[in-house]
Amino acid sequence: MFQDLHPSLRNVMYAVIISFIALMAATFYTIRLTYQNFEPVLDKNYYEIGLNYEQAIKDQKLLIADGYSLELTVDDGRAILSEGPKQATVRILKDGKMSEAASVNLILERAATVKQTVNYALSKDVSGKFVGTIDLKGIGSWNTRTIANINGKVFEKQGNISVR
Repeated sequence: MFQDLHPSLRNVMYAVIISFIALMAATFYTIRLTYQNFEPVLDKNYYEIGLNYEQAIKDQKLLIADGYSLELTVDDGRAILSEGPKQATVRILKDGKMSEAASVNLILERAATVKQTVNYALSKDVSGKFVGTIDLKGIGSWNTRTIANINGKVFEKQGNISVR
């Protein structure tokens, strides 16, 4: 095929051909993996979220300025938790005192995947706290998003839970 070329140039041409074939094989393998492990878009209503982004930031700043805060406690509040069902408690505070909210959702998610994302609607108890049982499946780091509906405005706080 390359008999008329100098031996060093011939070796370079073979290396180029082998590299091209390896690149094509890697491309097809990547495409195959993508279709086997397909995950949908992280948030199905991302377009709507984008349209309401400015309003969400405005609401968040307004609620913070009014003195609102969220306090999430999982189990007994330890930094490192074990796997299994745990009690989650969310307190809505305004200027350090308990306050009211229409609803509270707690979302547990792993970074860069939606396979293990779970949404918990917490219920209000007699003391005004929002409580619910969450199931921590798998060790590692879990991202938390606590979303409260306060006077028609959405207030969100993000956090992290470590499970060992």
